Amino acid sequence: MESAMARVIERFPEYAARIRDRFHADQSFREMCGDYAETLEALQRWQASDKPQEAARVEEYRELAKALESEIATALQSDRGIARSTSDDRS
Repeated sequence: MESAMARVIERFPEYAARIRDRFHADQSFREMCGDYAETLEALQRWQASDKPQEAARVEEYRELAKALESEIATALQSDRGIARSTSDDRS
């Protein structure tokens, strides 16, 4: 799942610290990052296909990636939903 966080940081490097904080504190955000990483992986597989009928799938996954990027950007620009905890669950 850390690779999902890395993919989001790669896309939004200016929010790296916020992504790390939110990823570890917010299950919903973590799932969104996972969905984004899976979408990018699927997009790469469809792009590698040499079948002409796969062009529709490529476009579908591009649109999905763009929508997820928009959701992630909105979440990052908002501080709401970030659970600040005094205990560190990552230890």
